[in-house]
Amino acid sequence: MKELIRLNKFISNSGLCSRREADMYISMGEVRVNDKIINQLGYKIRSGDKVYFNGQEITGQKNIHIILNKPKGYLATTNENNQHRLCRDLISIKTSTKLKTLFSLGRSNLGLVFFSNDLQLIEKLRKKSSKIKIIYQVNLNKEISSIDINKMKKHILKKVSKKIIVRKIDYVVNKPKNIIGIETSLIQGNYILNFFKKFNYSVIKYDVVSILNFNKKNLERGKWRILTKKEISFLKMF
Repeated sequence: MKELIRLNKFISNSGLCSRREADMYISMGEVRVNDKIINQLGYKIRSGDKVYFNGQEITGQKNIHIILNKPKGYLATTNENNQHRLCRDLISIKTSTKLKTLFSLGRSNLGLVFFSNDLQLIEKLRKKSSKIKIIYQVNLNKEISSIDINKMKKHILKKVSKKIIVRKIDYVVNKPKNIIGIETSLIQGNYILNFFKKFNYSVIKYDVVSILNFNKKNLERGKWRILTKKEISFLKMF
């Protein structure tokens, strides 16, 4: 027999509102289960039923949004089948297996990774990838000459379009000249490798220092934190 759960509890578990508020929305006819509007208080749903509020499907779990400062040796991937030493293994919450990452980051690379169990938000952000700003610190196999850095800047200007992939590139202040800062939209790491390869440079590793305007301040390597309400509100503006 499938387990039953009160509709107001299911809505409350999603983090949307309290049970009392859920009852108010139900009585106002603002909640739909599958294809039917429910306004009956005390109504119970079965596992597998789809619940909609204000036209949007909700899940019976509170949405969690996390940023993690990825250490070397761990993998952030959108394809988790048969993988080991995943970044989400570092997140010590019961529902960590339900967290999905926004983009992949290889084992040798470092930096910020965004996780959420809100799959609708993840999909929304991916669709608006051109609006997402990511800043990388890239370690190259040799120093970049000022001539080449200027060539790269000119190359970027020529590529300006509605979907700008690389926005800025320059030396990192007080760092050796083989360490370069690059600002991009949401892309796969292979694009960075290929970008520098065009100019005869190889990427040794890279570090995501900022994503979605979040940075690594006070977040040590291997540590994670839950986003604040203000930060979550910013995300939902995309």
